[in-house]
Amino acid sequence: MIAKRIIPLFLLKGKRLVKGTQFNGPFVDVGDPLSQAMIYDAQGAEEIAVVDIEATSQNRCINTDVINTMIRKCRLPISAGGGISTLEHANSCFAAGADKIIVNTSAVTNPSFVKELGKEFGAQSVVVSVDFKREGDKVFPVTHSGTKPVDRDLEELLLELVEAGAGEIILTSVDREGTLSGADLDVYKSLTGKISVPLIASGGLGSYDDMVELFKSSDCSACALGKMLVLRDYDIVRIKAYLTGRKIPVRDA
Repeated sequence: MIAKRIIPLFLLKGKRLVKGTQFNGPFVDVGDPLSQAMIYDAQGAEEIAVVDIEATSQNRCINTDVINTMIRKCRLPISAGGGISTLEHANSCFAAGADKIIVNTSAVTNPSFVKELGKEFGAQSVVVSVDFKREGDKVFPVTHSGTKPVDRDLEELLLELVEAGAGEIILTSVDREGTLSGADLDVYKSLTGKISVPLIASGGLGSYDDMVELFKSSDCSACALGKMLVLRDYDIVRIKAYLTGRKIPVRDA
């Protein structure tokens, strides 16, 4: 089994980090991006994902000053997203020091954009973030911060995005996001053996055993953590120690 990655997920609102529930407020201020990045760097995180949650609705790209400030003080690779809808947006993120870009709405609504990004910057630098909701047994993708349903089969959409050149997929359950109630395991299990690029689970993880269950029941290669890290008494070192004890390989903290 390949070593699993633990990725702190930063949600940026203005110049502060926040956490909400199911992509909605009220949002709780959880700190300064730079200070939090330095903490997780010291704890042994593999990378950080930072997403500007207001960028798409405000028709702009993530504030690249935030990326540049983090890069100058922090050794961790940074994946940056929020409002990236053009090659110019992507280039500005890379110029600011991001190792990868995260594209969501613009990729889901136009998979050919992923192909353009991959051709320009390399597939390994392009992370596609896909959000989904559940209504009973029906699971469907959504865009625009979870507000607009997409009339596509989730698995077919993911396969198309991989074919278009996505280097990684972040798959987030909107219903579980911020609830700390555990991942939507049925979705991740159903994708086992079907997605040929790294699949990152996001939304709902709230305990050590949630992570153990995710990694043992699916072939997700990583998980993105938000509230579990900032609003509960967990840190990267203890998470990795626990996973190691449960025979789940991780990189040394």
